[in-house]
Amino acid sequence: MTTAQQSPQQNLLPPVVAALLPDDPQWDERNLLPASAAINPLPVSIPAWVHIPISGFKTVLRLYWETGLTQHLVEERKWDSDLYLVIPPDELLFEVPVIRLVQGLHEVWYELITPNGDINFSDKQPVSIDLTPPVIGSSVRPLAFDTDTITEQYLLDNGDQAVALVPSYMDFKPGDVIVWYWSDDQSSVLPGDEVASRTLLRGESQPLSLAFPGRMIVDRGDGERFAFYRLRDRAGNETSYSERVKLTVKAQPVLRQLPSPTVAEAVGSSISSRLDPYSARGGATVVIPDTAVFKPGDVIEVQWSAPGTYGEYKTGTADPTGKQFSVPPEYVPQHMGKNIPVYYRVSGNGQVVESDHHELSVQMLAGQRWPTVQCVRPGISSGRLSLASVDGYATFRLSRWMFMGVAQQVSLTLLSRGSPLPVLDRYAVIQNDIDTGYLAVDVPKADLQAIPLGALSVEVKVSFDKGTSEVLFPRLNLTLEQ
Repeated sequence: MTTAQQSPQQNLLPPVVAALLPDDPQWDERNLLPASAAINPLPVSIPAWVHIPISGFKTVLRLYWETGLTQHLVEERKWDSDLYLVIPPDELLFEVPVIRLVQGLHEVWYELITPNGDINFSDKQPVSIDLTPPVIGSSVRPLAFDTDTITEQYLLDNGDQAVALVPSYMDFKPGDVIVWYWSDDQSSVLPGDEVASRTLLRGESQPLSLAFPGRMIVDRGDGERFAFYRLRDRAGNETSYSERVKLTVKAQPVLRQLPSPTVAEAVGSSISSRLDPYSARGGATVVIPDTAVFKPGDVIEVQWSAPGTYGEYKTGTADPTGKQFSVPPEYVPQHMGKNIPVYYRVSGNGQVVESDHHELSVQMLAGQRWPTVQCVRPGISSGRLSLASVDGYATFRLSRWMFMGVAQQVSLTLLSRGSPLPVLDRYAVIQNDIDTGYLAVDVPKADLQAIPLGALSVEVKVSFDKGTSEVLFPRLNLTLEQ
């Protein structure tokens, strides 16, 4: 068989150019070759086909590269069927010379002549080569700022950043990458000078804006600084660095001074003090010292006791012009017999800072400050309670006590020579008790009759901290008689 004829029997896949960037609908270019891949011969591999060797005949493969209307034969290879029962994959790898890798749209394909003389043509693989940077010319125009001096106040007034505009440029398209820099040198560029980079997406328009974060500006110090940028397209072609904009930076923040607060009703130093709860029966006053230094726009919140502890209190925020904060009296008794931290938080410019802590020792309230439970039904005479005068039950009443509040727990026990008789066990105070002004409990006569005659004490304990501890109120001592 010596006459070659075209045959539709082989449906040949296009050659493979592994270096091509992946296609994506968000970018304009398809089948784009990175510019870095155009400086060396371009590998092109031929997919395997159905190879049927025929003794005495050859397989011929020709790779072509087209640019516009010009077609170039890259290379022709032949394999004797007697020597190549299977064509090795490494022999199917070609290289397109660098001289062919010029700016523009190209196609690469191959021609296959099988041992039986059939001529087959592969599908074509497009290759787009872009070797032109986004900005043509030697000068990339400088960024445009709205100021030439950046201060702490400027950053506060502008969202903690300095924003610059990129002058409009030609060949603007999705996939371009812009990188911007902040340097203390007018000529050299160091890796640490880079601020950020971003890829331009479809729908963006010029002029572009670039943000120089305030934290970065402060961290890199005051003095003369230079802002600039460069552009890179999706193929990797880069412009030169732009002309540099000189800025004067005076952004180092004024340091806050946050000494510990004091409690006006307590006695002690600025670091620690003791509080008699009786002095805070109307509430406590936390005072921020005049030596505290704040920033414009700061707000203060006072923390009374550690966050998450029972009885903690946070004041509402206020500006530094008011330096006294009230703690309601209901947040005092939970801390009797304990040490608690008192401090303040300052928030401003996205930061929250704590002051030094003041250690407050809340003392136990003296016993005489608490009321003594009374027997109001029947009345008692000379400290004696007569069973004969009890008509159905006896009533014991505890008058309103200092710091009385909802959910406080009250226990009342009758103590005698016999076993203790619990009358109330961790009873939770309700609002009606507070409105009434006292807490009353009835003890059936039958329970009193079960108690040995003689000395009888009525003991009251109140817990202000959900049962963690109890405060013993003064006892009522009686003589129970027949």
